[in-house]
Amino acid sequence: MRKGRILFFLIAVISGPSRILGQTLPLGEWQSHFNYLSARQVVEAGSRIYCASYNGLFSVKTETGELRALSKADGLSNTGIGTMGYLPAARLLLLAYRNGTIDFVYLNEQSEPEQIETWDLLNNTQGLPADKAIRRIVFRDNLAYVATGFGVLVLDTQLRQVEETYRYIGPNGTQIAASDLTFSGDSLFVLNAQGILATSMREDLNRQYFANWKSIASPGNVSSIAFFSGAIHVAVSGKGIFKYEKGVWKLVYTSIAPALRILDTGDLLTITTGSTVLTLDPLYTSQTFSSPLFANVRSGIRQGTKALWLADQKNGLISNRFSDFKPVSPAQGDTTISPRPDSTITDLNGLSWTRLPETLGGGIRVSSADGLRRKVLSTSIGSGTLPASKINSLALDQDGFVWFASAKGAGYFIPDGVLEAARVDAILPIYGQRKLFNNEECTALAVEPGNRKWIGTRTGLYLFNADGTELLRKFTSADSPLPSDVIRTLRFEAESGLLFIDTPAGMVSYQSDAKVPTENLGRITIFPNPIRPGYSGNVGISGLTSQSTIKITDLAGRLVFETHSEGGLASWNLNDYTGRRARAGIYIVLVVSADGSERQAGKLAIIN
Repeated sequence: MRKGRILFFLIAVISGPSRILGQTLPLGEWQSHFNYLSARQVVEAGSRIYCASYNGLFSVKTETGELRALSKADGLSNTGIGTMGYLPAARLLLLAYRNGTIDFVYLNEQSEPEQIETWDLLNNTQGLPADKAIRRIVFRDNLAYVATGFGVLVLDTQLRQVEETYRYIGPNGTQIAASDLTFSGDSLFVLNAQGILATSMREDLNRQYFANWKSIASPGNVSSIAFFSGAIHVAVSGKGIFKYEKGVWKLVYTSIAPALRILDTGDLLTITTGSTVLTLDPLYTSQTFSSPLFANVRSGIRQGTKALWLADQKNGLISNRFSDFKPVSPAQGDTTISPRPDSTITDLNGLSWTRLPETLGGGIRVSSADGLRRKVLSTSIGSGTLPASKINSLALDQDGFVWFASAKGAGYFIPDGVLEAARVDAILPIYGQRKLFNNEECTALAVEPGNRKWIGTRTGLYLFNADGTELLRKFTSADSPLPSDVIRTLRFEAESGLLFIDTPAGMVSYQSDAKVPTENLGRITIFPNPIRPGYSGNVGISGLTSQSTIKITDLAGRLVFETHSEGGLASWNLNDYTGRRARAGIYIVLVVSADGSERQAGKLAIIN
């Protein structure tokens, strides 16, 4: 485009109405789609209640009921919280993940995350067992006492380091697996599979020496232990609540419930049978709370005199804070990709391509529309030449080629004449001087409107160009909000540009810079707009026809950036053609269709 035409566009844009429309989701942003109904733990942290489900985390503002979901996109290090603990003096929320990692989440005055520091010593320490899950966190004097599968850790929350380890404290110095713990005055009680161990908290006592721990015979199958009304209490499945008094267990509340569990302590002892919730006063007079929502209450706290917040593994967070017991969880949408869109596809000739299970020999079956003609593509040379018989995913690209993800790499077929041809061979793209993902399992495939290929593996997620010869992006759980490196299924939503990624640890979506093109250039959407200080993402321009040309200029008409659309979307990383960040100001976005017959323009503001 000549300079005169650019100036003509500038005059039209500056003097005419703006064609910029808003869009809320910036390019490159992630969203989690976790199951918030599988609630497992709840804690009170200032003015918010935090609830962890199997792979999700969210908080509720206790005064208004406002909900906020949190994930790796918000700075968390991992997915899958095993337990939580809150230290009010430091406004510190400890998140302990099932893999042994701990996040130190420092909250602001609104009880929302302000700073997150990750502590991964357990995974970096040699000699620990594979099971590093943390079962319970109890605070005492700014120290966190942590019950793990290999004993008790005493964690200095200020220095973020281990103060002591009570690991080999079982009979004759055997290692124990701690499931719960509590304090009684100057004593520490630890629940483990063999029973209960107790020790003094005297400063001069070596608690790492097993002989300084006393074994206490339990009154049955103890599920939980707590300090209430001046004494140690335990919940025993099928029997009830017992009180430890003068070295003897005394039954104070009878219950035959097999899922009996202590939830919370204070001036009342809160317990659950799984389907009901009860409070016991110091005289063990009970008050029962019931609701059809109580299916499997796992955790709970009592706030104030009446409000209960309960984590139910089937119905999510439940509370009577605002009225009768009602669910208090984020809106629940799809949490997995089902049914899979990549098991059977139809090509442009109407042929059906189906990946066959290994029990049937694997490979790909190609069938005519009437089902009368069939061919099975296998690893045999000339009869498919697949790199592996195990096919995990199929996808049809924009050129009509049929792509496959196999146990030993990815490739594609040109389907024309496949049923009639005497010889059919898979085409295996070359990347990095070898066949694409040679001998590495590819688990899922998805194709963008711009024909780029997303390929999921057991080691992360990859974006390649149209023919699979150039790597454009790579995401792993270590450098992105992916909850797991193992990708199960992919689905690309062409209308929104969202890529849905299903993993064993939950499903997330990624806002790509490609979407289905429009037939004609209408109103273009520039997002986000304006660009505010601190923004580090890309700018998206949508509403484009395929392979549109996008030129970005300053108000003087000088070209700053130029690109072509991926499908109906283009992006700009806010750097000019020299690689420097664009300065603050107003920029003109000029769009021309591929054949030059249509033009459109908009304005973009950058605030630095």
